[in-house]
Amino acid sequence: MQRDEIGGFVEDGSPVIGRVTSFTPGTMPEAHAHWRGQIAWCPDRPVTIETGRRLHLLSPGMAIWLPPTHRHRIRAEGARKSVNLYTRPAAAPLPKNPTPFPLEALETELLRTLAGSSRADRQEPAFARLTAVLWDRLARPAPAPTLPLPADPRLRRIALAHLDGADQSLDYWAGALALSRRSLQRLVRRDTGQSWATWMRDLRLARAIAPLMAGKSVQHAAHAAGYATASGFVAAFHAAHGITPGQLQRRMEI
Repeated sequence: MQRDEIGGFVEDGSPVIGRVTSFTPGTMPEAHAHWRGQIAWCPDRPVTIETGRRLHLLSPGMAIWLPPTHRHRIRAEGARKSVNLYTRPAAAPLPKNPTPFPLEALETELLRTLAGSSRADRQEPAFARLTAVLWDRLARPAPAPTLPLPADPRLRRIALAHLDGADQSLDYWAGALALSRRSLQRLVRRDTGQSWATWMRDLRLARAIAPLMAGKSVQHAAHAAGYATASGFVAAFHAAHGITPGQLQRRMEI
């Protein structure tokens, strides 16, 4: 039987296969795809999920649907647990695109139960009934913070580096990419619609979202975003997103 090396499960033909795995920062997989669709939930910390040209930022109270063969990468600050369901193509009545879902108590218990099931459990009629209940409960996609990623691979390299905490200058990146300052600025404008300075601001602010979703203080989030003061961070965050960091936390129901 074929084994999915990233998912860690053996393909046995079941409509849904569950798996609970743990990752440390050094073992989190690079971008990959599965033949099956995946519902991924990290119950212990916020995660960022790269799917094509979008970066989804999910709190522990949200899961995400990743369609079959859709490349993705899931990352977190620190070790994380991943509760996953892998579905055969067309076995789940879920959207064609990556979609976040809010989780209430019933959904979390269904996910834990189904993900922890054995092959023998999956043969039981009750397993199919529980799965059907979960599909019904997930018919309520909800907005989650997302960040557009550039199409140009050079700019994507810059974006992901800055999201990981880098703060190199325009001159540094122009030299690293063998471009002039003006050429790099034009590339950023053409791909993102923003100036270099505005793009850098938005990338820095995006680093603060995971701490905010984890319930950290505004001061902690400001430090993650590279701001010296909480007041400067709050002003920049409000200018960029139209809400304060505290309002974002309340919306995410931390």
